[in-house]
Amino acid sequence: MAEKPQPVRVLYCAVCSLPAEYCEFGPDFEKCKPWLIQNAPDLYPDLTKDSSSKEVDKATEQLQSTGISSAASSATKQEEVKRLPGGKIKKKDKKEVIIEKVVRNKRKSITTVKGLELFGVKLSDASKKLGKKFATGASVVKGPTEKEQIDVQGDISYDVVDFITETWPDVPETAIFFIEDGKKVHAA
Repeated sequence: MAEKPQPVRVLYCAVCSLPAEYCEFGPDFEKCKPWLIQNAPDLYPDLTKDSSSKEVDKATEQLQSTGISSAASSATKQEEVKRLPGGKIKKKDKKEVIIEKVVRNKRKSITTVKGLELFGVKLSDASKKLGKKFATGASVVKGPTEKEQIDVQGDISYDVVDFITETWPDVPETAIFFIEDGKKVHAA
């Protein structure tokens, strides 16, 4: 007779709740590293080597920032630029409103308004005001870059500039741009 197979014991990460060998593919591998070093050092032997070298790097950075003024100025520059996982740099959003006309179904078009939230405008209120002013449907949707934007039915791209500057005086006309033929053009 054959023996019954025994169940496999899986070690789950206490931080991300994934199996420990899949933590590197999880949402926050940096947060999982201390837990992995302590509980599963055999799965990631590179982490134990990296942890000692990173501590040395942090100590040298602190020494340089206290003694040298150029190092202190570089530390403030690092605070302005946000680093994302993978070493990518996130730039601060420019305060600008971008208006784009998208054609769909031959003659129908949609005007998208992006960037109003950077000026402190609530997008839900703005979409209601745009819908009432131009007697069209207007809604807040997530665009292709996962940022919210306002979609207004119809071609109101040139009329919307005056409406935005009159309704929200915090939005200067110099900060409003059109996208025409793939190029950014000033609205003024």
